[in-house]
Amino acid sequence: MARRSNVNPAKVKADLASLESRPPEQVFQRRIEVRRRLSVALLSLLSAALLTASFVPLGQWYLAYVALVPWAMALDGGRRRRWALSWAWIAGAVFWALNLYWLTWITWVGYAASVFYLSLYWLAAACVLRPAMRRDWPMWLVLPVVWVALEYLRAHVIGFPWFYMAHSQYARTALIQIADATGPYGVSFFVLMVNGMVLDVLDSPLFVRGRKGPRLSRQMLAAVLAAAAAAALLLGYGFWRLSQNRTRPGPVVAVVQHAFPISLFERGTPSEVIFQAHLGSTREIAEEFRQRGAPCDLVVWPETMLPMGMNAELLDVDPAALPEAEVRSIAAAMTSWSYVKDTPVENLRAGLGLMLNGGGRGDGAADGLRARARQLGEMSRRLQCPILAGGTTLHRNERPTGPHDLWVSQNSALWFDRGARNSAEYSKMHLVPFSEYVPLKYSWPAAHRALRWFVPDVMPQLAPGEQVTRFDIESGGETFRAATPICFEGVFARICRKMAAPKEEGGRKVKSADILINLSNDGWFVWPWGKAPASSAEHPQHLVQYCFRAVENRTPVVRAVNTGISGLLSADGRVESIVSYQDRTLISGTLILDGAVDEEGRLLSGHGPRILVDERVSLYSQIGDAFAAAVGVAAFLLTGRLVWIRLRTRKGSER
Repeated sequence: MARRSNVNPAKVKADLASLESRPPEQVFQRRIEVRRRLSVALLSLLSAALLTASFVPLGQWYLAYVALVPWAMALDGGRRRRWALSWAWIAGAVFWALNLYWLTWITWVGYAASVFYLSLYWLAAACVLRPAMRRDWPMWLVLPVVWVALEYLRAHVIGFPWFYMAHSQYARTALIQIADATGPYGVSFFVLMVNGMVLDVLDSPLFVRGRKGPRLSRQMLAAVLAAAAAAALLLGYGFWRLSQNRTRPGPVVAVVQHAFPISLFERGTPSEVIFQAHLGSTREIAEEFRQRGAPCDLVVWPETMLPMGMNAELLDVDPAALPEAEVRSIAAAMTSWSYVKDTPVENLRAGLGLMLNGGGRGDGAADGLRARARQLGEMSRRLQCPILAGGTTLHRNERPTGPHDLWVSQNSALWFDRGARNSAEYSKMHLVPFSEYVPLKYSWPAAHRALRWFVPDVMPQLAPGEQVTRFDIESGGETFRAATPICFEGVFARICRKMAAPKEEGGRKVKSADILINLSNDGWFVWPWGKAPASSAEHPQHLVQYCFRAVENRTPVVRAVNTGISGLLSADGRVESIVSYQDRTLISGTLILDGAVDEEGRLLSGHGPRILVDERVSLYSQIGDAFAAAVGVAAFLLTGRLVWIRLRTRKGSER
């Protein structure tokens, strides 16, 4: 005999109707409350761990879509405001401390200052987001507005556009195509929107009170629909952009990569050894192209691989005719003023002549800068193409602050085209503060001198370049223009945009540069322990930046980097090929560039296929960071609204 059910359908129906008409008080409230202090701390730290895992070298990109959820839950659900904000700040400090570890090999003071400064952005976000969440504002909109505005601010105040949320998605090629309109900020906005959607689903009230009584909350539904619509828009746009065929064959470019670690505390490899190693690899490239019967249009060496002072302005000076003040200033630019100021000028003049002309033995070790420049010109003639190489250059200073400042050094890219002097050069315009230069040199000299005391003398202070130089590459009867962001410059979207900005030509807009060639020296950031130097996380983090520079300007990017990662990125942001040392890198990948190896199997040089240049002129190259600026305005208004509400509430409570 079947057992009868005790469920009364009529009663269930009546109970449901009662719940709908008079739902319990709990459904009007947020459903997450973090009661214990330890839970607040652990949730905050969990986000730091998830966000770390989402970026390279771990590269678990999908975690970025929920990485900030535990942090925001702790921030919103924590009972004590001060405790919740403190742990939101601490989580930011932990994140930056974990991911900037490679700075400790250069400066512990700079590392600590960077971690403290960058963690303040997490605290700023927390101070805005906590009251917004407690007022049930939609996080699918508020979170991306606040966080992207802070990313934009971080790129301009001191300037460190590292670890944007967008960078976790660099290998999602279809998704990042929107960067040609919004820059990386559009991709960051979407990733943060998904985080906000998850928060809204988890932490929104189930019911809200309406004029006609309780009704189901539409906030969760709105969040899901908004995120889904954004995903469809970005992916649809991305696949459409990828389906376009607007490329044509460009030049053949060869890159030379070696591994010469750099340290402030140990004597580095002599400049002559570095120069000859790169010259030898270039010789092997020339021989390989000769055997193939194929043309090479350009060879690129990394940043600072030339001996200091190989630029035409210094090579053409006559030490005997130089005034004493200029001789001392040149020597100070190469060493330090404290060392030079009391040295007899005859000794300095003789040293300058020896540096330029060498010892005259002709054995290589005694060759001077002029002989090295001739060697580079001869190699260029042998290749029948220019050589673009990075080096520290010396120039007369148009704004000297004293007798020690008549000549200044710059970080430059030199163009040797079958001559014994460079025919063109570009000097880095955006220098790294407190590393390549100390601020306030002209605006506040006393403060500049005080700050200079904290920077080691072994770190030469550079002068910025004043204008962009574009180099012409001749290939197959066509001329292609190349711009050369040097090292840290390439991580700034606005700087690369300036280099490739479109101009009117023949009644249509064309890019100022068809190719971006990044010269970098990441030899600072290798593990200092072990039998051989190994790559740190800085290397892939640096590479990822150029996926976005390529998409933003629709220009392929060639990278030549001391210690790696050199390679080629397409105008769609794909990493097409890379050069890295076997058994010397922590980066996984396929060695695609075809080149010469030494007896230990390490790649010394490489050349890739003919680069495909892109004819498209991107919206981003025309309007710049308009999207990010608009988000910044929205964040300012949102913050102002919260401040006004709080002031009004405080006044009301005082009455």
